[in-house]
Amino acid sequence: MPLAPVRRYLLWMRYDGSRFPEMAKGGSKFGVLDLTDAALSTTFPEFNIGPSSRTDAGVHALRSAVLVNVPEASMLKNDLCMVDIRQKYLNKWNAIIKEANDGMELLDIHPVSRGFCARKSIAYRRYVYRLAVVRSTDLWERLREKPSPICFSERNYCWRLPPGFDHRNAQQACNLFHGTHNMASFFKHSKRERRKDIETPTTTRTIFMVSVDQGGPYSIDNDIYDYYNVTIVSPAYLREQIRRMMALIVGSGYGNVPNDMIPWLLNNPHPHNFFERGLHIAPPQGLFLADVVYDRRMFENPVPSYVQGWDLASFDEVDSDYN
Repeated sequence: MPLAPVRRYLLWMRYDGSRFPEMAKGGSKFGVLDLTDAALSTTFPEFNIGPSSRTDAGVHALRSAVLVNVPEASMLKNDLCMVDIRQKYLNKWNAIIKEANDGMELLDIHPVSRGFCARKSIAYRRYVYRLAVVRSTDLWERLREKPSPICFSERNYCWRLPPGFDHRNAQQACNLFHGTHNMASFFKHSKRERRKDIETPTTTRTIFMVSVDQGGPYSIDNDIYDYYNVTIVSPAYLREQIRRMMALIVGSGYGNVPNDMIPWLLNNPHPHNFFERGLHIAPPQGLFLADVVYDRRMFENPVPSYVQGWDLASFDEVDSDYN
């Protein structure tokens, strides 16, 4: 089958997850990709977009990427290969976005080879989860009754926790996740979804790094919280994997998780094990997609080269989130 004449671009963005009901399209119609689509539609008569990474509602992104596919028939007279032309349209789209919802910004756009895949060509994704630990029990109780302006500034951007967190114990828990594991026990995959599966999803993932480091305030310096950043680096993740890992890491920091819990979940991989062990998922607001990293050579000469749905079908036959 001949390939459709398509131009392909990688669009970089950041967004505040607290300002949108979701990231992906198809839900409320007011997600991050819905607004991206609305802005780009002022320039391209026809196009499709597909995210490199989907984040849960309430999760933020400091630097993420979206693949934009434009049929050559819809291309502008001035192609986006020239830097000054790209900046012109970024400025136009950002002006539209800022008027609608200033919790999002487009950072860059550049051409990529048609064999490039925004998801599969990734080298790794880096996530950071922010923890804000109150410094004393008295302060914790007072702030629960009457939050300070500092609490308001942090509310949507961290997991606010009581005193007693031991970062050394949390790091020991982090070390257990290093390497390649079957992460099925950290995978949100309901019984209904499992019944619909034609093939069992691959749940083996390789984690390059999990570390606990000193963090800092989101916007206002203060003497209320001690801050910690948990950084997780991996090429790919399962749905809700990081938030379930964080539940175990933070629980270990408080001494509430038995030493054998994480090894048991890794050695007994099944989606129902997490809740059957009485565990609760970490909240979404502390999680940031910090970066999506590619080997830059993949932009022009992707290995392997991927043929995608947009290459083979007319645009009205392809789901706009397909990639």
